[in-house]
Amino acid sequence: MRSVTMNQFPHLHEATAQMLEASLPEKLEFVRSNHLFGYPAYDHILRDLQDLVAFPRSLKPECRAVIADSDNGKTTLTRQFIANNPIVLDEAGYPITKVLWVETPASADERRLYSAILSALNVTHRPDAPPARLEALAHEELAVQRTSVLVLDELHAMLNSPARQQKQFMASLKRLSNMRQLSIVACGTVDVSRALAIDTQFVSRFTRLALPRWQADESFLKLLASFERLMPLARPSNLTAPKMALEVFKSCDGTIGSVRKITLQAVERVLKDGGERVTFEILQGACQSFTRSRLVTAPRPS
Repeated sequence: MRSVTMNQFPHLHEATAQMLEASLPEKLEFVRSNHLFGYPAYDHILRDLQDLVAFPRSLKPECRAVIADSDNGKTTLTRQFIANNPIVLDEAGYPITKVLWVETPASADERRLYSAILSALNVTHRPDAPPARLEALAHEELAVQRTSVLVLDELHAMLNSPARQQKQFMASLKRLSNMRQLSIVACGTVDVSRALAIDTQFVSRFTRLALPRWQADESFLKLLASFERLMPLARPSNLTAPKMALEVFKSCDGTIGSVRKITLQAVERVLKDGGERVTFEILQGACQSFTRSRLVTAPRPS
């Protein structure tokens, strides 16, 4: 296989250019991978979260609320944050888990919260043990593994529980934060703000970090350009051209997930057809297919 240089394909990322001579299955696997994409809000939040790891511990640790609509990059962002802070072993071979990711239990139940934390820490325990025992064990293991940041995904899920349980759940989170000097990163939809507001004192520690929906502006064009750099196609598709960009923007719902689905469908069509670029006709077809897939068929009148 001959070497491919960036000078030959300046429209591609270096790793993408190297895929030009790969097989079709390899190219499809490459484009389907959950590649990262940089844009200002995304990069800013990642840097801010990383700062939490390095902050000196305090009695009232700083916390964050990461707010995003569904399919707008929140999961990708938190996964990258976790990947940036992998588990390492100390001299004795014991794990150090600086950043811990936990999915919020479907109900605001203290026992389930502590059990989820212990499971994430790979600690053997009885999920049906008394809440006080699970809480003590969770506190102990968070200290031993030197956890400084707890990421709680989908925190808004706890709002489905009765008000009394919600208050107990938030009180448990505040105790964890206080006693372990733990920074909490609460992730979810806009309803996360409502969940945090249950404890009027605790909510004051949270700084809101939002991943807004995309607008038809320069940032959106940069997003399209970043996707094109990950398409192993020999010729530029010029997704940032006004006609192409407008077609994608009209069809997407302003979320990064929808843009990815449209561009992925287009590039897969080109690769399978043996083409070299995404034409307007192919892009338009991908946009129309995506729009049809989102339509909800109304029930016929009886």
